[in-house]
Amino acid sequence: MSKIDISEYIKELSEDIAISSVHHVEHYFPIDRFFIEKYNFLEKIKEVNPLEFLLCNLERVSNNYTNQLLLCLPELWEDVEYEDILMLIENFTNSFSFYSLVEFTYKYLEIDLLDEVFNNPKVDDKFKKDSIDYFPKIVATFYLDEDDLFEFDENLFGIQMSDWNYTKQRLLADKRIKPAIEADSLLIRLKGFEKTFK
Repeated sequence: MSKIDISEYIKELSEDIAISSVHHVEHYFPIDRFFIEKYNFLEKIKEVNPLEFLLCNLERVSNNYTNQLLLCLPELWEDVEYEDILMLIENFTNSFSFYSLVEFTYKYLEIDLLDEVFNNPKVDDKFKKDSIDYFPKIVATFYLDEDDLFEFDENLFGIQMSDWNYTKQRLLADKRIKPAIEADSLLIRLKGFEKTFK
């Protein structure tokens, strides 16, 4: 496993963004692109190692904040490759990181990373067990619903789904990455993984 070392600067930057958003976000809580740009965080984020920044923020225990932050930053994912995603997964230190990554990538990038989690010998079995217990309960959150579409139509995040098209297409061009599937089929897949942990 390749270790991702998160610099103190990235930890401090990430903490500054999270704390500042609580006090200053004006449009869409907990965070939006308007806030990121207004308070000059975007330029700082663009200057750091994207994998370190992703890992640092995926390691937070707030799925809602993390996923909304990542949604506002398509630039972070422009050069992320399959190997980078594997490296992130293999560096996670808590179950919430898996929840955030899988939910985010399923919903917004429309890719399925279940094999990369459950069939990965470098992922601790505890994280696999936690994930297989949790994912079936939150499958609905893996898909855009009417409220999500409304939020995009009203530009509440300051970002459009079309801003993600390049990254989605690029990742799905890699044959190692599976496309997201319908909820019914996903539940069947999850049941298959569940048998491994009985």
